[in-house]
Amino acid sequence: MKYLLNITIALTLSFSLFADDHKPVSYGMEGYQCNFKQGKDLDDALNFTAKSLNPYADKNWTVPYSGFYLTPFLRSEEIDFDIAWVGFTNSHKDMGIVQDSWFSEEAESTFKKWDDISDCDSQGYYMAIEARAPTVAFVEGGMTIWAIRSCSFAEGKSVDDLAASDKVWNAYNDEIGFTGGVWRWWPGPGTSNTFEGDFLLNISYNSWEEYGQSLDDRFWGKTPQTGTLSCDQPRVYTAINARNRPFSSESDN
Repeated sequence: MKYLLNITIALTLSFSLFADDHKPVSYGMEGYQCNFKQGKDLDDALNFTAKSLNPYADKNWTVPYSGFYLTPFLRSEEIDFDIAWVGFTNSHKDMGIVQDSWFSEEAESTFKKWDDISDCDSQGYYMAIEARAPTVAFVEGGMTIWAIRSCSFAEGKSVDDLAASDKVWNAYNDEIGFTGGVWRWWPGPGTSNTFEGDFLLNISYNSWEEYGQSLDDRFWGKTPQTGTLSCDQPRVYTAINARNRPFSSESDN
C-alpha cells in the first residue's frame, strides 16, 4: 500500500466538516510519488525547482502556491518511492489555475526538465485542514520533519468530536512549547481506493529533538488521550520547502 499519497476519498466525512458555522482553515493540496531516474537525486530536483519551476511559476501562476519535497527517513519496506512532492494553494479553484497552466505550450520545456529527473506514478488531490498553525513559519529552502499517519475515527466518534479533541491537544502543545503544525489531509480525486482509514494526519516538527520529545511523551503516557482517533505508526520524512509563496489570510474556497 502506498501510504503517503494514494488514499481513498471519504466524501460524507469531508462534507460534514463544514456543517457548522465555523469554517476551518483549509488548502487545496496535490501530491505526487516519484522515483529518480538513473544518476539523478534530490540535488537535481532542488536545482530544477530553483532554476526552472519557480521562474516559470512566478511568471505564469497568478495564485500563491507553496511546495515541498518529502524524502522518506523513518519508514518500512512498504514505502517504495524515492521522493514525494506536495503542493498547496488557497483552494482547489486555485489549484485548477495552476493545473491549467501546465497544458500551455510554454510549460512543455519546464515539464520535460522534470521528466528527465524522475518518474511519478501517481497524482492525487486532497483537502488539507489545519488543526494547528506552526509558530515557526516555513522558509523557502528550509527543512522541517513531517510525521504522517493514517487515522480512523474510534467507534462512536466522528468529525463532530474533532474540535473538542483539538482543544485538548492544542493546550498540551502550548504547554510544552511545541513549534510545529498539525493538518488533516482528506483524500480526493486520484487517490487510491484501497486505503482503509478516514484521513492522513500530518504533524510537522522543527527539529529531531522536538520529534523525539513527542515520542518520549507518548510512550510514557504524557500526551492527551481523547479516544477520538485510532492512528497507525507514522512514516517520517524530511520536508524541504522548495517553493514558498505566501497565502492570503482569508481563503477564497
